[in-house]
Amino acid sequence: MELPNREIRARLAEQAAGRRLGGLDPLPVLSGLRLLTTAELLCRGAPPRRPADAGAVLDALCTAVQGSVRRRSGWLYAMVPPGRELPVPVHGRLLQAAVLCTLRGALRTGGSRAVVRCLPRKGGILLCVQGGAAALTPADTIPLWKRLAAEGGGAAVFGAGPVFTASVRLPLCPGLCAPSSGAEELLRDRYALPYIYLGEWLAHPWA
Repeated sequence: MELPNREIRARLAEQAAGRRLGGLDPLPVLSGLRLLTTAELLCRGAPPRRPADAGAVLDALCTAVQGSVRRRSGWLYAMVPPGRELPVPVHGRLLQAAVLCTLRGALRTGGSRAVVRCLPRKGGILLCVQGGAAALTPADTIPLWKRLAAEGGGAAVFGAGPVFTASVRLPLCPGLCAPSSGAEELLRDRYALPYIYLGEWLAHPWA
């Protein structure tokens, strides 16, 4: 009998943490955990019961990543409207994963700078993320951005140049936003998506 995905995920995350604490490379385990998580996010499921606050989700994500990834200062530039609620009809985890995959590509490229912009537009937002060589962008990046656009009723566009660029327009929607984790919560949670997608670049494991 197969274990439910949440139990598989928990076991993989524990194995990755144990390997790191034991001085072993956690990458083989993190790869399996990332594949499982991406497959779940790409499955067409029920729409979110409550919209995600794109401003809060992206601000917390970028703050957590800037504070935990081993890179020179300024490798990530984020422009997210402070203190402004931006409810969009998508799951917060899918929004995080699409951005994190692009950041992963930028980190794989070495000295590449990553840029995240969340720009309010009339009745919606424009989310643009850029960074990394297009040839080194993880294979699951474009499918996640397309899934994000499809779930939110928007459209995804990809740049044709040597630097990977993705953007998506998402409409704003009425309703109380789903709660989202702050930067400190993400840094304390070993099962959080930054750990899954960027774990090998983190300065220290989450406990």
